[in-house]
Amino acid sequence: MNLTTRLVILAGLVGLMFYNASVDQLWAVIVDYDLNWYKLGVPLAWGLILGALLNLLGLRSLHKWLEPITLIAVSLLTMGLTGAAAVYGAHQIGGLIIAPLAISAIGLGLYLLVYSYVRFAAHGKADEDATKE
Repeated sequence: MNLTTRLVILAGLVGLMFYNASVDQLWAVIVDYDLNWYKLGVPLAWGLILGALLNLLGLRSLHKWLEPITLIAVSLLTMGLTGAAAVYGAHQIGGLIIAPLAISAIGLGLYLLVYSYVRFAAHGKADEDATKE
């Protein structure tokens, strides 16, 4: 079994820990961290912006970190989505899934950081190849 499969299984099992959380605990997390539906998009936007910005600034040392960041992003995304399904299955209240969805939004934001970095790098490399010809 490869590392990615193991991380996804482990993150899914950790996400199931949300099943044991009570309604009061979940509402306390939502209130303490001031979570709402609109704030779920903030990590996604920051991921896109920072990935493009890091590439435009010429930070080439990020290349060796792309795979570990992607593995972390997939783990967070799996943990959050599994937790959201577990919370909804346990309590049948849609508003309570904001807490685990915030975790998955951070994972998706990290993935979008890597994605936008790689896309800008590929576009920059294509521009360099075109100017050489």
